[in-house]
Amino acid sequence: MRMAKKPRRKCTVCREWFFPVRDEQYVCSYECSCVHGKATNDAAKAEKQREEKKLRLQEEKADRKRLAERRIAVKPLSYFIKQAQQAFNEFIRYRDRYLPCISCGRQHDGQYHAGHFRTTGANPELRFNEDNCHRQCAPCNNHLSGNLTAYRPALIAKIGQARFDVLIGPHELPKWKRNDYIRIRDEYRAKLRDLKKQEAA
Repeated sequence: MRMAKKPRRKCTVCREWFFPVRDEQYVCSYECSCVHGKATNDAAKAEKQREEKKLRLQEEKADRKRLAERRIAVKPLSYFIKQAQQAFNEFIRYRDRYLPCISCGRQHDGQYHAGHFRTTGANPELRFNEDNCHRQCAPCNNHLSGNLTAYRPALIAKIGQARFDVLIGPHELPKWKRNDYIRIRDEYRAKLRDLKKQEAA
C-alpha cells in the first residue's frame, strides 16, 4: 500500500515549494536550514538584547526614583511649605482671574498676587483658607500692606457677613507636618487642573 505524500509546503527561506519529510520541516534544503538557523539565533539574540535593555531601563528608572526620594527626604520643612503655598496661590489667582483687585477694585495689566486678608505671619492657621485669600494687585499688596481698609468691605461683599465672621473668629492652629503640606500642594494642583478643564470644556 503506497503512503500518501505529505502536503507541499513553501520553504520559509527561499519560498520554493517542497514536500517535507518530517512534520516539523519548514525548509527545503540544508542550505536553507543553515540560513533559517542563523535567522532564528539572530532573532533570539535580538529578543535577549531587548529584554536586557528593558531590564536596564527599569533599573535606571528605579534608581532615579530612589535618588529623587532621597533628595526629597533631606529637604527642610520650609521647602514643602513653599510648594504648598505656591500651589494655593496659583489656584487663587486663577480662580479670581476675571475679578479686579479685591482692595482697590482696579483691573489693570500689572502684576497680581494672592493677597491674604489675615496675614500668614500673624494667622498661619489661615494660610490655606480660600475665604482669606483673593486676587490683589501688587501695589495694594506690597506698597499698601494689603490695603486692609478697602479689603475688608470688599471681602464682606464678596463672601458675606457670616463667612467673614467665621474667618475673623478664633481658629485652632493645625500642627501641619511634611505630609500635610505635600497633601495640600497636591490638592491645589488638582483643583487648578480641574478649573482649567472646566474652562476648556
